[in-house]
Amino acid sequence: MYRKIYIDQCGYLPSMTKKVTVCSDKPIGFNVMTSDGRCVYVGQADRRVENAAAKEVDYIGDFSAVTAPGLYYIMTHDHCESETFCIGEDTYRDVFQKSTAFFYLQRCGHDIPESAGGLYAHCACHTGIAVAYDGTESRDVTGGWHDAGDYGRYVGPGAMAVAQMLYAYERNEALCSSYESPEKTASPFPAFLEEMKYELDWMMKMQRADGALYHKATCNSFCGFIMPEDEKEQMVLSPVSVTATGDFAAVCAMAVRFYEKYDADYAKKLADASVKAYEAMKQMELPGGFKNPPEITTGEYGDPIDTDERYWAAAELYKAFGKEEYKNDFEAIAKEKIYQGYGWSDMGSYGNLAYLSTSYPVDETVKASVIAAMLASADRHLAAAETDGYATAMTARSYVWGSNLSVANNGLQLYDAWKLTGDRKYYDAACAQIHYLLGRNPMGLCYVTGCGTNAIKHPHHRPSGCRGKAMPGMLSGGPCDWLADEAAKDLLTKDTAPAKCLVDMTGSYSTNEVTIYWNSAFLQLLASVISSNN
Repeated sequence: MYRKIYIDQCGYLPSMTKKVTVCSDKPIGFNVMTSDGRCVYVGQADRRVENAAAKEVDYIGDFSAVTAPGLYYIMTHDHCESETFCIGEDTYRDVFQKSTAFFYLQRCGHDIPESAGGLYAHCACHTGIAVAYDGTESRDVTGGWHDAGDYGRYVGPGAMAVAQMLYAYERNEALCSSYESPEKTASPFPAFLEEMKYELDWMMKMQRADGALYHKATCNSFCGFIMPEDEKEQMVLSPVSVTATGDFAAVCAMAVRFYEKYDADYAKKLADASVKAYEAMKQMELPGGFKNPPEITTGEYGDPIDTDERYWAAAELYKAFGKEEYKNDFEAIAKEKIYQGYGWSDMGSYGNLAYLSTSYPVDETVKASVIAAMLASADRHLAAAETDGYATAMTARSYVWGSNLSVANNGLQLYDAWKLTGDRKYYDAACAQIHYLLGRNPMGLCYVTGCGTNAIKHPHHRPSGCRGKAMPGMLSGGPCDWLADEAAKDLLTKDTAPAKCLVDMTGSYSTNEVTIYWNSAFLQLLASVISSNN
């Protein structure tokens, strides 16, 4: 049966506000049904929304009154049915486990045994010595996570992913401590922190003697659809960058407080690496951001503005170490501009959270400016969500490459506003971004592979393509109206609604790739909203 009813396919916590979107030309009644066919609630989808992003008319209904644990579906009064969904306290445990285990399955330089990796098992990859792009040195940089559907490893995105996962741990330690690594090993750290350490250890290998960080470790070009151990080309270290160095300084300073109670020596190693990187960053001036050397064509992650990385680093080092220099550095930038953002090129929100939560003295005027800017941003997202049929904080112009990252990060800014104000409207809007990603969207897809009842099946991800089945727990990049790859150009047109510019095909890297930092944004938001229900 054609589905025109959209809900979170993974489900809802009992206390959550629960909305359903129905594509219809008029208001319509609906019943909430148990999986065995009993009607437990009768509602009306009667709030009309002209949905520009999806080029459709939507009607929204509320079934928040349904709180009893169980499996349900929604049936409209013209007999259309939704996907089945769950209500319960452990509703999101499966998607959390799978989406966190994705990081383990992305490990580079590590044997993934069949007992842990199943279909995606492989022997250690990229174990050879890497050479600097200019031939000045060679070094061992084994480890870390493959960044995305390719096998490159990038410091900036990796630091972002670790920071978001550490925030997830800090906000919901109970949930994160329930994570079970696919491979059981002896470690003094909880499995969740052990996984983050795997990336931190790799980033430390990317730090030069002078404290600066090589931007990335990749081959000169992307390989074809092969398993990681079959990529045999020479690994190359791209030039150092301010963004990589600043992000590394920040995330290592942040990580100290998570690891020091388990291993003081490791925490000191992180602290020393952080300070060394910060000192190097302050001496670096590289206008225009990182650029690929001519012979390297892998993902550039160029970022022409590095002030937000300096902003984040100063705030994290001040929070960790309390040195006046770091406070002054942050406040000097903040007095010029309050930076915001949770993306790999916009690190301001991490800096804001660090500054607001430090135990050391802060400038109250700067603090007030930071809070005002955060709330203003959240209010813009709230206004966008109010005019969208799926309550996503996006406009018709927002569906760019990695739009699902924007959805998750908008949710994080809404969550920040909830914590600052206690106003439930921000929390509900933050939750709505999770619901969008898990099925309440114009495509009717759960954007996390292997979850829900109608999930993405053909992501742009080399191990998944090689094995013919999507690795579970990966967040797809989502609709992109750029039509930037051949699959998108063949199957979509310039008239396709922006929110529907998605092709669930392996070749559609602009709409259907995966990355570690899309997963981390999703998991930080998920852990945050669940924590607020505990």
